Amino acid sequence: MQIYNIQRSEDLKELTFHGDSNFPVAVYTTDIQQNILGYIPLHWHNELQFVVVLEGQVQFTIDSNTVLLGEGDGLFINANLLHTSTSYDCDNSKYICFDIDASLFLLNNPLLESFGAFILNPERLPYAVLNPSIQWQKNTIEHLKSMYALYTEKSYGFELLFISSLLKICHELITHISADPIVPTLSGNEHQRIKELLSYIHAHFSEKITLDDIASAANISRSECCRFFKKMTQTTPIEYLTSYRINQSIYLLKNSDLTITEIAIEVGFSSASYFIDKFKKHTHYTPKEFQRTFKTVERA
Repeated sequence: MQIYNIQRSEDLKELTFHGDSNFPVAVYTTDIQQNILGYIPLHWHNELQFVVVLEGQVQFTIDSNTVLLGEGDGLFINANLLHTSTSYDCDNSKYICFDIDASLFLLNNPLLESFGAFILNPERLPYAVLNPSIQWQKNTIEHLKSMYALYTEKSYGFELLFISSLLKICHELITHISADPIVPTLSGNEHQRIKELLSYIHAHFSEKITLDDIASAANISRSECCRFFKKMTQTTPIEYLTSYRINQSIYLLKNSDLTITEIAIEVGFSSASYFIDKFKKHTHYTPKEFQRTFKTVERA
């Protein structure tokens, strides 16, 4: 399953439902270039996430930390952390993505809950890079590949073997990560500040807003707004605003009968020509090309 356009709430929570109540898991291959924006936009979700890179290099940003993964590398991202990814120094990158609800680690078992308390604590373990040159990390990556094969084939009872491999990964993490230094995480104030800035942009993107307006939403200066926003999102407030407007226009292009000019105005662009220029730079399509081409891709 390739997700072409991540749907997010105003606070950037991903709205995709992964799996079902009996087996709350989604496993899929992400081809970054196939995402309509050409990268995976900033988002978060309640599930834990594992990644194994299949091709190219991928740069992940998790909260304010950036990691670079090459082919064969893996990554664990804890629940509820803001993250984004993009191809790095290559035309395209692909990776397997595992979105797994925390309940699958615990299985309503007090013993597992005691171990899971370490893994499921994003302040203790926000993320972990998995390098195949290190034996226990190589073991974890091999377990993930096995889980991908099980999920893809879906033979009878595969869920049991999937959970068995997941528990082996749990064992690798609790027996090795605890001795390693923990990467810094954001403070509560920083989480609140970025949410204030993002919420303002999401609420007012269709209006004419300035950097001063965005900075005022968190009661900080223009320079601090730019510094902090860049640290958090790897982009400037205005660049993010443009990207968000493009993302909103995608929904209208797919689901409304508005003209290109009407859509441009609806999402906050000053003119249709400026909208077309920015849309093509972000997606490599003109809005009209997108309406024809991207809908065809979704039906395939």
